[in-house]
Amino acid sequence: MILYADVLFAINFSMDFLALFICSMIMRRRINKKRIILASFFGAIYSVVDVVLALQAFIKIAISVSVAVVICVICYAESKIKSIMALCVMYLFTSATLGGIMSLVYTLFNSVLSKIIDKHTYAGAYNGARTFIIIGITAIVAVIFSRILLAKKDLKNIAVQIKLADESYILNALCDSGNLLTEPISGKAVILVGEESKIGKKIISIEDIYKRYIPYKDANSEGILKGAIPNEVVINNKKVTAVIATVKRNDFGGFDALVPSALL
Repeated sequence: MILYADVLFAINFSMDFLALFICSMIMRRRINKKRIILASFFGAIYSVVDVVLALQAFIKIAISVSVAVVICVICYAESKIKSIMALCVMYLFTSATLGGIMSLVYTLFNSVLSKIIDKHTYAGAYNGARTFIIIGITAIVAVIFSRILLAKKDLKNIAVQIKLADESYILNALCDSGNLLTEPISGKAVILVGEESKIGKKIISIEDIYKRYIPYKDANSEGILKGAIPNEVVINNKKVTAVIATVKRNDFGGFDALVPSALL
């Protein structure tokens, strides 16, 4: 069997790009075009080198997992080990799923595509068109499946309007059923925003009776969040009572804030 390096590179680049794109959708991560292209390029280079070196099975598995970690670090610019591992597992799962879908599509459409494509090529010519058409069909199926999966998740994109001190903020927030934080004095639910955002900086700068401190504890750490009582909070045109607090994380998968489901 003859393998063409350029075709192998192109196929693996396409599949890595698609896997990272779907992984970003599922994990609610904002996509950086330069990073996802660079990560896909790195993965495609490794796929060619892997064929050339023909390593033993256990060495190949170890290197492949290490490469997957590097790919996720490049694509998502993540530094926390727990987050990297979660992204890596999802990326590997997505890649394996795509491989299975591609094999199924190849089995179903290969004979039909070969008759159509081979009819319009000269005898003996190598033709990669069939493979790329199958990749295209796989991409369409995978993206549709991902959107269906996301639609069923208990996560909602909601509009939040907040009046704090003398300023108003409009946030594109994500409903998080796992956010169970409450302010200890009033028992009000807590909306989380990034400390480097405009509203986050405003909260940190407040030094009056509206300042609040919210203790938290999760699997990895515990501490105190800085918060404030807003003048008004409107979620999807409905007034609610809540406390706004800041966290060091400034990107909630492309959203401005996390809203607890208790407020909906």
